Amino acid sequence: MLPVKFRPVPMERIWGGHKLKSTFGVTHEAPIGEYWVVSGHPNGMSVVCEGPLEGKTLNELTAAYPEAYLGTSHQSRFPLLIKFLEAEADLSVQIHPDDDYAQQYEGDFGKTEAWYILDAIEGGKVNYGHTFASREEYEKAVQNGAVKDYLRYRDIQKGDLVFVPARTLHALLAGTIVLEIQQTSDVTYRVYDWDRTDANGKPRQLHVDKAAQVLQYGAEDPVVSPVQLQEDEHVQHSRLVECQYFTIESLRARKAVSLSMGREGNPDVVIVAEGQGTLRAKVDGDNVTMSLRPGDAVLIPADVAAYQIDPNGDMTLVRTFY
Repeated sequence: MLPVKFRPVPMERIWGGHKLKSTFGVTHEAPIGEYWVVSGHPNGMSVVCEGPLEGKTLNELTAAYPEAYLGTSHQSRFPLLIKFLEAEADLSVQIHPDDDYAQQYEGDFGKTEAWYILDAIEGGKVNYGHTFASREEYEKAVQNGAVKDYLRYRDIQKGDLVFVPARTLHALLAGTIVLEIQQTSDVTYRVYDWDRTDANGKPRQLHVDKAAQVLQYGAEDPVVSPVQLQEDEHVQHSRLVECQYFTIESLRARKAVSLSMGREGNPDVVIVAEGQGTLRAKVDGDNVTMSLRPGDAVLIPADVAAYQIDPNGDMTLVRTFY
């Protein structure tokens, strides 16, 4: 089967911005916070944007060709949701449930995610974790308007990877642009929203009780360290994180690089963070090429044994598989 690209799905958000609009061809004035570039979730379904499969949804591809576009996933829909996020203002402090809680109470999957930092202001930070010792302390802080006094922060800079397992309190902060790779889920519990109001002067809904049930009290925040897979003057290939839901790698290249599939029997997704180039693959004996530019996310089916990336100058890619 053929590699495919999808039309981005822009999502208006109160905290969104305008910098990425030219990348994704958005012209309307409202702030855009998220661009869903690979999604099998009904809240923002991906549709193929070019080639013989143009107009097909991702769910149609995985239903018609499951061995190629889904592989060995235990889900019937594509298990990863991939987005670009632009935070012109702070996001709410929030938390996502794990699979057990989400499937019992929300009819959806949990949400473990990771952020690849595309841009950040000097001295940039994210909220990551908290110091609540107990549910009682958390609920008291909510009542007293003191949640922000219990937040932990982590320094970030361009090229970092922040791994956010389900049940981790977190928030992207203003001046940050990230590529987010997550489980296919759209379940979020807001804990605190910086005393902000919407266009009608009303505060956004919080989910205090549900958050209390999924918060982990006294737990250590996870730390991940990149593993160098290849490094020379032309190519830097690193594994940034590996968990039960996904593996994420970064690839900085200035010459052609050949890649085998990340996991045999499953598809790859390659996302362009910076630069331009060409993807080359052999499909049913035919040579297939696809142009690559910033913001592109290419789903490479599992029956493509290997593929090649030809950069046009310096290029930064993020690859993910499961």
